[in-house]
Amino acid sequence: MESSPYFGRFYLKSPRTTVILTAATLVCSLSCRSQNPPAQPTMPTASSRAFSPGLKLGDTVYVSGHLGIDPSTGQPPADIGEEARNVMKSVQATLEEGGLTMDDLVYVEVYCTDLSLYGDFNKQYVTFFRKPYPARDFIGVKNLLFGAHFEVMAIARKHASHNKKELSAAR
Repeated sequence: MESSPYFGRFYLKSPRTTVILTAATLVCSLSCRSQNPPAQPTMPTASSRAFSPGLKLGDTVYVSGHLGIDPSTGQPPADIGEEARNVMKSVQATLEEGGLTMDDLVYVEVYCTDLSLYGDFNKQYVTFFRKPYPARDFIGVKNLLFGAHFEVMAIARKHASHNKKELSAAR
């Protein structure tokens, strides 16, 4: 591709000008971002999602990340406990559609934007299970979509509720 004589002569042969133009571009880019923060994405409709809420493969169900937001508003409820209940009910509905129960969960990942909400989440979480609980990670993250505080992903295995055995903690 042939460049213009002006570009080749001025821009490429003048390192100082290159630095100035690069700096100006960065400053403009950063100031534009601060004035116009990126818009939150809109809730995808079922037909526009590029993912499955859950995927069944044999006796295993893989549950995609679920949020506890209100689908009609696209926002989480003001009450943290309600958001935690909503996200767990969403996971439960996906499992039930696949013919499994919450007790069939063997692994759960919880992403949370504020680790001080651990106790609030746990109060709701334990009400969805009988012992032994699934293996679980509780991971702190900076942000989640739609302003949610929690996102839950999981793996369940049919009849795991009859076959799970809790292992003792590492010594």
